[in-house]
Amino acid sequence: MLRRLLKKCEDHCRHAETILQEQDDPSPIAGWAREIIDFGRQLLAEEALDEQTLADAYVVVYEFADKVYEHPRLLLELRQLAYDMVLRGEAMTGETYKVKDEIKKEIDELKANIQAADEGRFGDIKSGKMLKVDPVEWTAKYEAVIDEADRDAYKHLKDAHRGMGFCFEYWAEKQAALAKRGIERRSPSAMNPGVMFD
Repeated sequence: MLRRLLKKCEDHCRHAETILQEQDDPSPIAGWAREIIDFGRQLLAEEALDEQTLADAYVVVYEFADKVYEHPRLLLELRQLAYDMVLRGEAMTGETYKVKDEIKKEIDELKANIQAADEGRFGDIKSGKMLKVDPVEWTAKYEAVIDEADRDAYKHLKDAHRGMGFCFEYWAEKQAALAKRGIERRSPSAMNPGVMFD
């Protein structure tokens, strides 16, 4: 049963990759992330867990986290799950995995940014990325409605060409969908003047 669930999670990972590559509606990704988290927790509760299944599941959890955008709390859960899997792996093998420190650092950064957003300290948020994002994206209010807003935005983009200039159409539709939900968000182009987007 665990292998069957793992296969389903691997399929989610591939589908998420396709969605992102094709610039399609990303709203299903959050639901798949929750399924992967549930699977990972179930896996870690198994006493008779074998090393290969744990290793395969870790790869899915770790890689899927790279496909989760605008969901910092969900990303935190995925990174915490990956960390817990590393700890379980260390306990099973008696080895020490260097990746553990990297994941822990990311967890600490995510927690600090989420707490800063929850407390309205937007100036304290550090994204760690080259491009700036609107700090509102770290808020629970934003995270609660982003999938719904993306679905609305993509309804208006069904026939839009996914190529040069698509990002601007998408950001405009997304901004309108978020505004309907009481959220003002600055687009990446507004946050990064002087940066060329296509």
